[in-house]
Amino acid sequence: MTVLSPDQTEQIVNAIVALLQQRERAVFATRQSDLVKGLSPSVYVRHAHLHIQQPDPGFLAQLALNDVQHPAVATTLDAMSYGVQIHISLHSQLLKALPVTGLNRLPLTFSNHLGQDIRLCAKPVIGYSDVIGFKSGILLIAPRSLLTPLASDLLTQRHIQWIRPE
Repeated sequence: MTVLSPDQTEQIVNAIVALLQQRERAVFATRQSDLVKGLSPSVYVRHAHLHIQQPDPGFLAQLALNDVQHPAVATTLDAMSYGVQIHISLHSQLLKALPVTGLNRLPLTFSNHLGQDIRLCAKPVIGYSDVIGFKSGILLIAPRSLLTPLASDLLTQRHIQWIRPE
């Protein structure tokens, strides 16, 4: 067995740290059609973030249900299992069709086609303490959620649009 010198050990550790830092900054942007084909394992090794661009409502509904029979959903869940953070950008016209309750359970982030942050909240009652951390963007609440007057006032004051899907 070969024993490494302290300098060799330090070089190896520094190289590993540099690779991990590079991975943390790396974003792999893809479309739903590419997810259907699956992703190369090298994507999970080299990228800490997966950006899914403009998926269709069917994919989002199946993702909310964790439907592993849907190939794109299976790939997305596989990426999550490797610790890859998932971001989904979608057109604002799709917001009213999003299954907030199902998607809220998953570790996802969202933005619209203009780059505005979209936050999901599926709590039955959404109060001031639930929205105090929001600085900008759009809040999407579950169909039967209630928004307290104080929370509503804060959202209005900060010009944060809130949407209740149908």
